[in-house]
Amino acid sequence: MAFSYPHRGRFLRCIVPRPRSRPWSSRRDVFSAGSTGRPILNCLMHITRVVRHRCAAGARASGACRWHAWLALIVSLLVMASPPAFAEHFKIVYPRASNRVDGRAEFVKALIQLAMSETHSDCTIEPSRDVMERSRALRELAEGKTVNLHWASMSARDEANLRPIRIPLYRGLIGLRVFIIRKDRQPEFDRIDDLDQLKTLTAGQGFSWVDVGILKNAGLKVETSTYDLLFNMTEAGRVDYFPRGLVEADAEVADRRAADPDLVVEDHLLLAYRSDFIFYTNKQNERLAETLEKGLAAAYEDGSYMRLFNSDPYVQNALAVTEPARRKIIWLPNPYLSAADRQIPDKYWMSLSE
Repeated sequence: MAFSYPHRGRFLRCIVPRPRSRPWSSRRDVFSAGSTGRPILNCLMHITRVVRHRCAAGARASGACRWHAWLALIVSLLVMASPPAFAEHFKIVYPRASNRVDGRAEFVKALIQLAMSETHSDCTIEPSRDVMERSRALRELAEGKTVNLHWASMSARDEANLRPIRIPLYRGLIGLRVFIIRKDRQPEFDRIDDLDQLKTLTAGQGFSWVDVGILKNAGLKVETSTYDLLFNMTEAGRVDYFPRGLVEADAEVADRRAADPDLVVEDHLLLAYRSDFIFYTNKQNERLAETLEKGLAAAYEDGSYMRLFNSDPYVQNALAVTEPARRKIIWLPNPYLSAADRQIPDKYWMSLSE
């Protein structure tokens, strides 16, 4: 019996792949930019029409409906042989924070890749050519210039100019601050048990950091400089202590041990306030923002975020070394959170009792 299905051209285009001269990621005729399941569903719909047409034409009696089994086999083979399709590809450029190799970025880059995999997307990630302090990084991000993604502390002012993704990256550990100090000053810090005693000393923080305002709002004295120079200032005694996020301090001290051998992580105190790094994109870059937002939320829901957090050596070593639960905690208010920041669900924050 002749094969007379009127849509056979569409059917063959569906089940027979084109030559591989075009990359799979660009083959939108077969694998669309949306869900990977939609093109397969379209194929199955075409197959259903083929079988229905042949059987309706009287082929059932002649046994021609055996096509059904053959066509199902063909589709199964094609599905198994086809490489995964990606919904979107992003080239991510983030602000370079230091001239040194920045190990702090590794966990966040792994988190970006996790969010991409959750949304069937992929990306390349690279730092900017120039080192940027926070204010320049956020300005260039808002203007859509050299960077298209930044992770920085929550700030209502910055969120007004950018597109925030309000899912904390470190479960609030950036708002738990331990100090980098000269090792010979540890006995002095051992005698401090409250905010009033800490007010007699001077902290060092980076230009335009949100933390500067938080510390000053609590009555603490603060000197500002560039990130790299703050280590030199601490070792030289120009500032008494350099508060750092709980996951940052130990790795930074270890990285600078040869150049700054007298610096250590202070062993007694913990400043604590509600804060963490979140992702920011340009307001016009909704595709990237939505991809990261959906991917991070999905990673929390299916447990893959916690598996990454609990296995990441950078994070876990920092928790083991600093032992936050045993420290004297000095709580500070954070007046720079937006109303939306204050509504971030508790499931995204780590408890000090964990």
